[in-house]
Amino acid sequence: MKLRKIGNSISFKTVLRYLAELLIVAFGVFLGVYYSNINNDYKVLREKEKSISLIISELEINKELLEEQIAYHTIIKTEIDSIIPSLTEAKMNLEFTPYALKDLEIKGWKGFLYGRLQKTAYESTKTSGVIKEFDIELIQKLTDTYNFQETYVELGTSILDKAISINSSMKLMDFLATIKLMTSDLLGTEESLLKKLERNISELKSIKSLHS
Repeated sequence: MKLRKIGNSISFKTVLRYLAELLIVAFGVFLGVYYSNINNDYKVLREKEKSISLIISELEINKELLEEQIAYHTIIKTEIDSIIPSLTEAKMNLEFTPYALKDLEIKGWKGFLYGRLQKTAYESTKTSGVIKEFDIELIQKLTDTYNFQETYVELGTSILDKAISINSSMKLMDFLATIKLMTSDLLGTEESLLKKLERNISELKSIKSLHS
């Protein structure tokens, strides 16, 4: 009986030791997973902050490009609006030749221009999957803005293509009508897009300051 008690006592101690070792191992695994998750969360947060900074920079560049184009198109709009009323019907119906342009002086004219807006930072954020860390409302706003940018670039490209297609078989009025597209439809789109960019930049900077 005495030996049996000693055996039972040793067996119990062994079990306790194994339990202690198991708890230590389990706790070690838990700490490893815990700190791994913390490091992963920190990495994701850093990537999110980096993406936000890059998109802010991209939108600010686009904003500057738009402001340049708005200033130019506004000048040309003022010029065209003052020139067209003074042109006779005969002048408007002249074939589009250097002679037709002889007396048509448009001050500040640099050609059919539009902003080549960037979207690399936004596309990279989507491709990397970081964008899923953004608030859903912010994603919707950014998507709307960048889609609007695409519409603007397509409109600018179409006007430029239209201008390039003008030749001597067309009339001076066709040339002026294309300029009017640039100073009305394109200019209006630029002004609307600029407001979207300003709102997005402001919101992104607010989010960035919260994470700083």
